[in-house]
Amino acid sequence: MRRSLQLLLISHGYDVRAYRSGTGLANDPEALKATCLVADLIMPESDALQLLHDLRGAGWPGHAILISGHLTDEWASQAKAAGYDAVLPKPIGETVLVGWIARLLAPARPA
Repeated sequence: MRRSLQLLLISHGYDVRAYRSGTGLANDPEALKATCLVADLIMPESDALQLLHDLRGAGWPGHAILISGHLTDEWASQAKAAGYDAVLPKPIGETVLVGWIARLLAPARPA
């Protein structure tokens, strides 16, 4: 799944780094330069809520999208409270994910 999402986003022009776990991301100094995180709720060694908490603690200001095949209302609520901009159930259509990323990364328009 990770590789498929990586290829999908690369095909839409995004520079993508993919990690097997939150630990892999945490050990990459380039990770804090990312503008958007797409994380699966359940990962080896951690979960997406802890991952976002750790990134925010390190000063990362980017946008975050949570995806999961195990999503419940409680998890979705916790993810929103943790700071995820979008919470998307799997299976996820490519246009849904790409659309969310495009919206989150679009330049802010003056009012």
